[in-house]
Formats: sequence, C-alpha cells, structure tokens
Amino acid sequence: MTQRAYRAGLVAAALALVPPLGIVGSGVLVLTSLRRGTGVGWAAAAAATIVLFLVAIAGGADPLSAVFAGLVFWAPAVAMAEILRRSGSLDLCVQVAVIAGLLLAAMWMTTAGGAWTGTLADEIRPLLESSGFDSDAIDAVLILVPGVMAMSLVIAALSGLFLGMYWQAALMSPGALGKAFRRLRVGRLLAAVALVVLIAGLITGHAAFANLLLILATGFMLQGLAVVHGLAVKRKWPPGALILVYLLLVFGMSLMAPLLAIFGLADNWLDLRSRFPGPA
Repeated sequence: MTQRAYRAGLVAAALALVPPLGIVGSGVLVLTSLRRGTGVGWAAAAAATIVLFLVAIAGGADPLSAVFAGLVFWAPAVAMAEILRRSGSLDLCVQVAVIAGLLLAAMWMTTAGGAWTGTLADEIRPLLESSGFDSDAIDAVLILVPGVMAMSLVIAALSGLFLGMYWQAALMSPGALGKAFRRLRVGRLLAAVALVVLIAGLITGHAAFANLLLILATGFMLQGLAVVHGLAVKRKWPPGALILVYLLLVFGMSLMAPLLAIFGLADNWLDLRSRFPGPA
C-alpha cells in the first residue's frame, strides 16, 4: 500500500469519503512518509486530493472541498511526519502542532479569517437554539469557535501522526511508540505561555485567551496522558487501570481533560514520572 504514492493516495481518498475514517487516511500518509520518504508522502497527499477533486466533480459537489481536505487534514499530517523524520522527536512534533494551532486561532480571531468563523457561528446558532440552549449559553459557546476549530485540527494532525507511528513501529520496532509517548514533554516554554494565558484570561475575561487556552490544554492533556502511561508501566498497574482512565476521559471529558492538562503542565517542572519509584 505504501510502496507507491498513488496507492497510498487512493486509500487515503477512499477513507476520506467516510468521515469517521478520515484520520485513518492521514495515518496512511504518515506511514507512507516515514517508510518511503516525505516526497512520496506529499505525492500521495496530492494524489488523494486529485481523486477527491474528481469525485466531487462527478458527484456534483463543491470540488474546492477536496482542496480544503488536502490542506487541512493531509498536509499537516505529512508535515508532522517530516518533522519526526528529521528530528526523531515526538516532543517537537507536539510543540509544533500546538504553536501552529495557536497561530491559526489567532489568525481567525484577528484577520479576515474571523469573518469565516463568524459565518460558521451563524450556521451553528440555529442548531443550538433548537437544542434548547438559552441565548447566554449560545454566546458562550460561539465565542470559542476559533479555538475549537484550531484545536480540532491539532488533534486531527496528531492523531494521524500517532496512528502512522504505531503502524511504523509495529513493522519495524514494536513498542517504540509507547516508549516515545511515555517520555512526551511539551516543555517549560509552552507551559509558561499557558500560565500567562490562563492568568490573563482570569484577569481580563477576554474570549481570545479562552480560545488560546483550549489549544494549549490539548498539548498538556497529551503530556498528562503520557504521565499516566509512564506511571502505569513503572508501577505495573493492571491493564484495566488505563482503560478506566480513557473511559473517564470519554464520558467525563469536562472534568478529566482539565485534570490531565494540569498534570501535564505541572510535570514540566515537577517531573512527576521520576518522583514515583517502581515497585520494590
């Protein structure tokens, strides 16, 4: 599948036609880039975009949506793979993804892109109203549209990267992804930025800080998960413990996600993984 760019492109395009499988398509392109080189990865992403473009024309849909998919989903995934190939650092990949998300959210809030998110908010408002949300609750949700959109793209890019890394590790070095993830550290610089954004948001109440904090929290939530995985291996937790963590994250996201983000943030200074020795 990854031996030829057009094959990987066809697979990614086919998966993109089923929205829940779009991340799998990004993972295919990441795997292609890691195994065959980034040039092949970019060629596969271009092939996938062309296929979707032709399918959209044949189906009477907007062909620009195919270009949008290529730019928004596939290009970041291949770019992440290139960063990983050159640096060998998962930390750097996550840092770049978070910084790119911050810049994207800032652009949408301050430039012509803000008009685009405003239009999207106008489309979402009737859906929220029909769901029974009052006006104040709707306004509170809609001011976070730029941050939620940027956060979604960061999660999509990193999900494709993790999936491609998992397949690559399964083929070449089983367990390598787990080792890299358990060492994940976003870094003190972004941790300091997160604290500044948090304090500024609490003092001013400005929506811009809330949008930026969503993206920063995503990166530190991943580090919090890395801390949990590291402790699970060091302390030899039963397999059900990690399953419980992910169930709580899925069904209690409003509580679990901030808690993991706090753990991840604190770990940059406290090095929590080294403070808990393994069993005697």
